[in-house]
Amino acid sequence: MRIKLVSFFLVFITVQVAAQKTSSSPFSSFGFGEKDGMDHATFTGLGNSTITYFDSTVVNFYNPSTYNTLGQGQPIFSLGVTSRLSFYNQNTVNVFKAAAFVDHFAMAFTLKKHFGLAFGLKPFSRKGYEIAERVAVGSDSLKYSYIGSGGTNQVFIGLSTNLIKLKKTTLSVGTNLSYLFGASTNERRSQLISGTELFGGIDYNTIRMNSFHYEFGAFFRQTIRERHDFTFAGVLEPAQSLNATLDNYLFQGTVGNPNTYDTLFSTIDQTGKIKIGSTLNLGFNYNFKFKNTKKDNASRNSEIGIHLNYSTTDWTTFSSTFDQNSELLATSKLTFGIQYTPEYKFLENSINSSFLGRTRYRVGYYQYTLPYSADGSQLRDFGTTFGFGIPIMGQQSLSSVNVGFSLGKRENGEANTMNEKYIGINFGVCLAPANFERWFKKRKLD
Repeated sequence: MRIKLVSFFLVFITVQVAAQKTSSSPFSSFGFGEKDGMDHATFTGLGNSTITYFDSTVVNFYNPSTYNTLGQGQPIFSLGVTSRLSFYNQNTVNVFKAAAFVDHFAMAFTLKKHFGLAFGLKPFSRKGYEIAERVAVGSDSLKYSYIGSGGTNQVFIGLSTNLIKLKKTTLSVGTNLSYLFGASTNERRSQLISGTELFGGIDYNTIRMNSFHYEFGAFFRQTIRERHDFTFAGVLEPAQSLNATLDNYLFQGTVGNPNTYDTLFSTIDQTGKIKIGSTLNLGFNYNFKFKNTKKDNASRNSEIGIHLNYSTTDWTTFSSTFDQNSELLATSKLTFGIQYTPEYKFLENSINSSFLGRTRYRVGYYQYTLPYSADGSQLRDFGTTFGFGIPIMGQQSLSSVNVGFSLGKRENGEANTMNEKYIGINFGVCLAPANFERWFKKRKLD
């Protein structure tokens, strides 16, 4: 029954991911689209600090070395939904766009004592934009339109293991292997506007990705005294050449009515490579457990965690067989987050703890540069975040609901270039079996 349920969700989410609109950003017109901006509800509240946050209640597929930190016999099903409300501005032009999509579906569980396994589906890149301009030509005018849609998804499987597992010291490593699939389209239209007829030319291309992808992760955790511990983590995505196929068409006809198109040129199933640069992500986490306090004959166990991540991507090495004009810039990203948990032993103290006491409170900040420039200045993205993690206490399980919000802005500081102000709203659910339904547990018969 469990296998059938997992298979059903995988098929369902695959269909939904393939059909949804994942972006409304003009910046996604570069290269194969955007890799950032697909936020996870749990990590959003921490300023998108990803690789240093992990425990038995969350599937952290951003750091594949963390899968063995889950509880024995307590697998986690994770589902996330991301939405983004964007307000674009350039000079006197103001445009509102919205996008919402399934961020991921994943499952993870421990194997034996020192191994963890995870698998799932998540987006890899996304493309969605529509830009138009008009130029006067005599008594008529020309309209130029640039339209993009689609994206690339990845089915992944990950494995982690402990190299060192002591009472106060843990060293773990892991890897994710994924298969990239999907298609993104770019359409360029030039049309002469005369009366009600919109006659013009259409350059239409589709790039289909079909390739393997891999990354490596590690973390080192050390407990100092009784109430202090820190973690160093790192994830490396090496530079890779991805297999892709291009279909390219050049039409003329009444724009918007494919029945009138005449094919002037076509190239089908042209194979090529898309090379992406390496990404290195480093992180530090410090957790402090407060002294237990007692109130009304009940004890409270509070904890605060500080997360700091830094990553860099060498986009200057990006190249594509199909596009020789994609000159991207190197990027860096800095994130900071704090989580406060009034009662981290919420299962043991479920009777005495309140709803507010069990909730995890998160706040964060991020800033990073984008691989694009406008008017000679590199674009940057920065903002603040907050969020909540709410345990589901039914049947004493590790299930939870997570909500994250981000308020951010993209700009390069120039008054005449386009900038984006946005609101991100992310929702996620983590489901785990009850304590009495643990997997892989040997049962004794009387």
